[in-house]
Amino acid sequence: MQFADYVAAAAFLSYLSAVNAWSPTNSYTPGKVECDADVNLIRKADGLAPAEAEWLVKREANTKDALKSFLDRATAKFSDNSLVDSIFSSATPRVGFASCGGGYRAMFVDAGVVAAMDERTVGANENGLGGLLQGIAYISGSSGGSFFTTTVTYNNWTSVQDIINQMKDGDHSIWDLSQSPLNPGGSDTEYTNELFANITESIQLKNEAGFDVSLADAWGLSYGYYFFPSLPRGGYSYQWSDIQDADVFKNGEMPLLIELAKVEKAGETSVDLSSTSIEMSPFEFGSWEPSIKSFTDMKYLGTEVNNGVPTTPGECIAGFDNVNFLTSASTNVINTLYNSGSGMYTSMINSFKSKFLPNVTTVGHIDVNIAAPNPFKGTTNYESDSSIVDNDQLYLVDGGIDGQVIPFTPLMRKERDIDLVIATDTTADTDEVWPFGSALVATYERQFMEIGKTDAFPYVPDIETIQNLGINKNPTFFGCDSSNLTDLAYVPPLVVYLPNRAYSYDTNVSTAVLTYTREQRLGMIRNGFEIATRNNFTDDPDFLGCMGCAVMRRKQEQLDLPWPSECAQCFERYCWNGTISNSDTTSIVSSSSANATSTSTGISSASANSTSEGFSTIHFETSTTIPCDECEQPQPTVMTTTIEEDCSDSATQVATMIECEECEEAEAYRSGSYNHYTTRTSLTTTTEICEECEEAKATSVPSTYSNNGNNNNNEANDFSSGSSGESSNSEGTSNNSASNGSEKSGNSNGSNGSNASAGSNASNKITSSAATILQVTTSAPSSTGVSVVLNENNGASFSVSGMLTVVTILLAGLQFM
Repeated sequence: MQFADYVAAAAFLSYLSAVNAWSPTNSYTPGKVECDADVNLIRKADGLAPAEAEWLVKREANTKDALKSFLDRATAKFSDNSLVDSIFSSATPRVGFASCGGGYRAMFVDAGVVAAMDERTVGANENGLGGLLQGIAYISGSSGGSFFTTTVTYNNWTSVQDIINQMKDGDHSIWDLSQSPLNPGGSDTEYTNELFANITESIQLKNEAGFDVSLADAWGLSYGYYFFPSLPRGGYSYQWSDIQDADVFKNGEMPLLIELAKVEKAGETSVDLSSTSIEMSPFEFGSWEPSIKSFTDMKYLGTEVNNGVPTTPGECIAGFDNVNFLTSASTNVINTLYNSGSGMYTSMINSFKSKFLPNVTTVGHIDVNIAAPNPFKGTTNYESDSSIVDNDQLYLVDGGIDGQVIPFTPLMRKERDIDLVIATDTTADTDEVWPFGSALVATYERQFMEIGKTDAFPYVPDIETIQNLGINKNPTFFGCDSSNLTDLAYVPPLVVYLPNRAYSYDTNVSTAVLTYTREQRLGMIRNGFEIATRNNFTDDPDFLGCMGCAVMRRKQEQLDLPWPSECAQCFERYCWNGTISNSDTTSIVSSSSANATSTSTGISSASANSTSEGFSTIHFETSTTIPCDECEQPQPTVMTTTIEEDCSDSATQVATMIECEECEEAEAYRSGSYNHYTTRTSLTTTTEICEECEEAKATSVPSTYSNNGNNNNNEANDFSSGSSGESSNSEGTSNNSASNGSEKSGNSNGSNGSNASAGSNASNKITSSAATILQVTTSAPSSTGVSVVLNENNGASFSVSGMLTVVTILLAGLQFM
C-alpha cells in the first residue's frame, strides 16, 4: 500500500470514528441499547418516512444546481434552450439510478456508467454526462449491482475515479480481485487462514449471543474484505444506519441508497414474481407491498417486538443492521445453488457449513439471510396473506432472483415522485451472457399481479420484439408520453434503458468469474463509460442533449411548456413507440389500453434458446438499415460450428459485402450528414441441437473488420480522449431508432459472434475515441474459480462448464475442510 493509500484509509477510519459507525459490541455481534420506553418501531407504508422527506429537501438544494448546470451544458447547442430556465423557475426534476445485478460483471459495468455521469471523473464533463450523478436523488441496487452501490456509498460516497486511482493487483485495495474469495490470500496461506478464522469467529459469537446465523453471514463477511479493505476485518462492525451521521449524507451531498432483497416464505425454498420485496434504506427496512405494508426503524433492526413495540420496554438491539450482512441479503445466491437439486452443490455448501458454522444452531436454513426476530411480527398493516408477519423469522435472498434483476420498484414508487430513472441492464439472459430485456418484462408484468398492485411501470414490448428492434443493444427510452400511461395505477417515471454491450471490451463475462486482474477491471469499467455515452458520443454526437431531454420531460409535460425541436428528434430516435415485432405480427400499438393488452399477451419469459428432437434448420431473412459510411466494407464473418459426439457435424458461415446504391452518400455521412442509410438483406441459417446430445459443445469464432485497429496499453487519467470522429467499432452501430420499429442498429453487439465467457479470448473492439485511462488489451478474464453460469433471471438456470470446472469446485470445497 502506497503512502497516499494509507492517508485515504486513515481518513476513512477517522470519518467512521466521528460518526460512531460501529456495532455497540464493536464486533459483528449485535448488542442491547437503551431506547424510549414508549417507542414503536413500526410505521404503516402510507407515505414517505418523515426522515426521508426531510432529507430530500436537503438533497434537492444540491441537485437543483447540479441539474441546472448539466442541462445548460446538454442543451447548449439547441436552437432554443429556454426550457431549462422555465422548468427551474417552477420545479426541480427528480432523477434516480438503478444498478442492475449480475455479479462482478454488473459491479464493474455499473461503475463505468456512473463514472460517465460523475463530474469527479476526469474527462466526464468534456466527453461524458458529467454532473448528472450530482443531480441524482436516489440510487437503487440489487444482486451484483449492490456490490457497486454498497462500495461507493459506504466508503463515504467515494468516486469510481478514486477507486481506479488506487487500483492495483495484490495490495488488497478496493475491488482487488486478483485472488478469488475462495482463496483470498493466494499463495499467502497465512492471510487466507486468518481471514477465514475471523469470519468463523464472528459468526459463532453472533450465534452465541442468541441470533440465528447461516452461510449468508459468511458470504457477506467475506466480500467485506473487497469493499472495505481499510477497515478492521473488512468492516465487520460497520452499521448500515450510521450513514445518516456522515456529513456527506446529512448535507444532502449524495443520493439516498435503497437496496432490495426478496422474502422467502416459511416452508418454501425459492422466490418468484409474487414474492415480497424488501427495501433497505439508511432510514428504514420494510415493504410497500400488501403482504407487509410496513417499515421498521433500520437502526433497531433485530429488536424483539410485537406490532412494533419492544417486548422489553426501553431495551432495543443495535448493530444487527451490519453493512456486510444487509449487502449479503441483497446479493445472496447461495439459496439458488443449495436448492438446485444438484448433489455436487449440496456437497460443496455442506463443506462450507462445516467450515463456517461449526457448533452453531442454524434452524435448518443455512442458505438464506435470517432476520430474526422478525421485525414485522404481530403487525396488522398487511392486506393479504399474513404468513410473513406471523413467522418468527424473516428469510431473505438475492433481490434479483425473481427476475427483476434491475431494481426498478423503489424508484417507481408514486410517493417518491421521481421523473426519470436511468437503468443499466447487465443481465445474463443469453448463453453469451448478454441481456435481452427479461428484467424489463418482469417488472412490467408484476404491476398486474396482486403483489404489485400499488406499482406502475411504463409499457415495454415482449422479449422477441426487444431483440428484433435491437432494444437490448442500444439505449432506449420507455414511457416518453405520459398521456399514454393513464391506464396504469399512476404515471410512472420515464425510463432510460442502458443495456450491456461491447464497445472496447467484451463485458459479457460469466457471473461466476471470481478473479479479475487490474487490466480486466479497467477494461470492464471503461466499456461501461462507453455504454453510458454511446461510445463517447461517436455513435450519436447528440446523445448528451437527448439525455438532457429525458431529464426534463416529465416536468415539461406537467408545466405544459413548449418542447424543443431537438428533443422531439431525440425522442423519435430513442423512444419505443409501441411497435410490436415478432414472428406472428408487426404492428404499432396506438393507445395505452391496447398497448397493455398486446404487450402482456405477447410477453414470454422463456429462454430464446430452444431444442428439438434431432437437428432442425431454421432460416431467417432479415433486413437491416445501416449507415452508408460502411459502404463496401466487409462485414464480420461469423462461423458457428456445432460438435457432437454422437451427432453429425454441422456448420454455417455467413459473409456479406455491403454496397450502397449511391455510395457518394457515404462521403456525406463522413462530413456530418449521418442520417443516410442503406438497407441490407441477409439470410441466416440456425442449426438447433437435439435434446439427447447432452455433450454438445458450441463455439463461436468472430472475426473483425479488415481495418482492425490496434489496442493501446498506455494509461492516463481520463476516460475519454474526446475524439469526435466517426465510430469504427466492430459492431457497426448506427443511431438507434426504436420508435419506428425498424432495426437501425445492425448487429450492435455481435450476438452471432463474439462470446466473452470465462476462459476464452475476447475479440478486439475498435473505437476511435477510446478511454485513455482504461486503454488496455481486451481479453476476457480467465476462469480460475468456480465456473458456474448463473442466469439471475431464473434461479434454476445454471450449468457447470466442463469436468475441469467440477474438479475446481471440489478442490475449492476441500480447502474449507
